[in-house]
Amino acid sequence: MKRFACAALLASMLFGAAWSASAAELKTRGSIDVYGQWSQNLYDFNSDVSDPDNHSINQRVRMYFDYVASQNLKGVVGFEIDTDWGFDAGFGTDQSNRGSSTSTTGSVEIKHAYIDFTYPDSVVNIKAGMQAVALPGVFGSPIFDDDAPAIVVSAPINDMFALTAGFMRGQDTNTDNIVSTPKDKELDASFLAAPIKLDGFAITPYFAYGWVGEDYKTSEAYNVWWLGANAELTMFDPLTFAADLMYGSTSGLDENDHGWYGALAASYKFDMVTPTLFFTYASGDDDDATDGSEIMPTLSEGWAISPMTGARAFSTTWDTWGLTGLPQEAGLGMWTVGLKLDKIKFIDNLTHTLVIAYLKGTSDQDSAQLFDEDSHAWEVYFANTYKIYENLSAIVEFDYFAPSFNDDKMEDEDPSAFVAAGFKYKF
Repeated sequence: MKRFACAALLASMLFGAAWSASAAELKTRGSIDVYGQWSQNLYDFNSDVSDPDNHSINQRVRMYFDYVASQNLKGVVGFEIDTDWGFDAGFGTDQSNRGSSTSTTGSVEIKHAYIDFTYPDSVVNIKAGMQAVALPGVFGSPIFDDDAPAIVVSAPINDMFALTAGFMRGQDTNTDNIVSTPKDKELDASFLAAPIKLDGFAITPYFAYGWVGEDYKTSEAYNVWWLGANAELTMFDPLTFAADLMYGSTSGLDENDHGWYGALAASYKFDMVTPTLFFTYASGDDDDATDGSEIMPTLSEGWAISPMTGARAFSTTWDTWGLTGLPQEAGLGMWTVGLKLDKIKFIDNLTHTLVIAYLKGTSDQDSAQLFDEDSHAWEVYFANTYKIYENLSAIVEFDYFAPSFNDDKMEDEDPSAFVAAGFKYKF
């Protein structure tokens, strides 16, 4: 797999050189993160059990190549290379398994590969291929925010109104055109969004629909849909407001899941700091296991307010932390309230970010959810960024997460913490 990925990267570079020779312009952009991290109890909140690793050095490289033929046509290819230092990529150890397909560290992932063009004599934009797709959200979307094989069509109707429609294929096991195979793990999704922009106010209502094949997550085929809206109020700038409201439900199952999520944020931009007060609320499970879950379904979330839910200064190569796999990772099954102080600046080239958040479950204490209404957590995150050059920064970040779970489900939980330091280069 690694050899194939490296060959693909080389082919892309050669292809880029050939394209440049034929009068297309090649533009490059990307980032490199290199950092060391020291942590405690990130995985299980238990000091009595040794962590798999308390110290790691990681790096992530993202490279994007824009092959621009004209202002109406370009191709985009993006690669990501994640490397955890010393894991099947070091020295002084047995080299016989280097390049083994059982390891992903150091391998090249094709992150983006799509065509971006405007249809002739129109303002309709079409993107086709592997690309970033996200439904709107104040803190990212708890429904879908990820890279995906997709086709997305955007059409401005006038200065105030537009339409965007997309189709994504998440998984398809029936890829043999000659021999028919069961459609047991297929996943397709589509969406329609209608952004409306007025003077000082914008709102984007949207609808998303998914088709899930048998055995993808259950033994039944079913459908899932969402209806939502994201809004921004900027007429009182530098005081701004942002809000989300969404509802989702499955259909076709004996026990259908359904639930909702809402968010509200208010920000004020000062010269030396931008404070943001935020509040989110999402429905939780009741104690009846026979009527489906009351937590809103999700496809591939990108929601984050803090490191424990996915937001931090470094682009991490791994995120197997204590909330991973729980609804709270997507902002679901809980409510949160907090304060973010962003772009704190007292000295030239040095900025700080401080996040203080309180999280509490909304599921019934007798439900199967670990983070229920008898569970809560505090999180404090502090990041410091110093600009060495215009595009190069040194970063030190610290996070402290103190949970308290329902005693009937987890006893004697311990807080988790990490500190990370390193460099981020954007080009």
